[in-house]
Parts: sequence; C-alpha cells; structure tokens
Amino acid sequence: MISDVIRLHYGYNTWATERILAAADGLTTEQLTTDGHAGNGSILTTLIHTIDRQQAWFAWFNGSMSAEEAIVQEIDPARVTNLAGLRTVWDEINERTTRFIAAGSDDEFNRIMTLEFPNGFSKDVPLWNLLLHVANHGTQHRAEVAAMLTEHSCSPGALDMLFYLIDPGTGAMGREAD
Repeated sequence: MISDVIRLHYGYNTWATERILAAADGLTTEQLTTDGHAGNGSILTTLIHTIDRQQAWFAWFNGSMSAEEAIVQEIDPARVTNLAGLRTVWDEINERTTRFIAAGSDDEFNRIMTLEFPNGFSKDVPLWNLLLHVANHGTQHRAEVAAMLTEHSCSPGALDMLFYLIDPGTGAMGREAD
C-alpha cells in the first residue's frame, strides 16, 4: 500500500514538473533568469534548486552516496545555464528517480533511515516519510515557480494533484491499491 502512495506522488511529481517546464518554454532568457517574488531567486534558480535537491536525496536513498556526501552534492552549474540544459538534467534525474520508485516495495520503503543534524540531533524515520518530504518539497517550489510564470503570462495551469488524477493521459484515476 505504501508503495502505491509513493508511486502516485512521484507520478504526480513528474507530471507537474513537466507542466512547469512546458510553461517556462515561453519565457525569454531575461524572464527566466531575473529574480522573482517567490522561490529561490529566479525561475531558473528555483527549478535548479528543486531538481538538485531531488538528486541529492535520491543519491542517499539509493546508497550511491552517504548522507554527508549527498547533502553537499550539487548539479554542475555549467550544465544548467538555460532551460534546455535544465531539461536535460531533469530528464536524467527523473529517469533515475522513476527507476528507484518503480523497483521499491513496501518493505524497501519502510526501511529506516537515520537523519543526523549538525546540532547532534538524530532521528530514525522510514524511507517513505523522506520520499514524501522530497515530493512535497517539489510541490512547494513548483507553486513558487507557477506564481512567477503567471506574472509573465505563462501560467502552467492547474497543478493540483486532482488534475493529475483526472488527466486521461496519466491513467492515475481509478488505480486500485494492491
């Protein structure tokens, strides 16, 4: 059951990010790179941050990096100077994410991960909690980017999960839990 919820959220994550990137295609370089009123600076830097953090978390989740290594990992800025570069990086990271999520089971997603903070506090949490955190992090920043896109008359449209569920192209509505 947990794996179904995680797959649903990451299907939505992909769908919503693709809508944001498609809307951003209509922007000039100046609109893409000028700091806005939401997010982490510009539309481009907010999207880079969102995708970069997804990459970092999943490097820890899949065991390719320790938490300490993953947290400082960043996308090479030379690869994402424009939307085309960002899309290439997104496609790579999303493909790895999708493979990880597709291969996961309830047992895998219940695996305990230990969060350790610089102040010495640590907390054991199931992986599925962290997976939902990463998906929710993307939702927050997509909303910020959507607001900035709308200011430039390039709204991505409705991004609520309901619209993903009822989009006939996703096949999400009506899925039954295992």
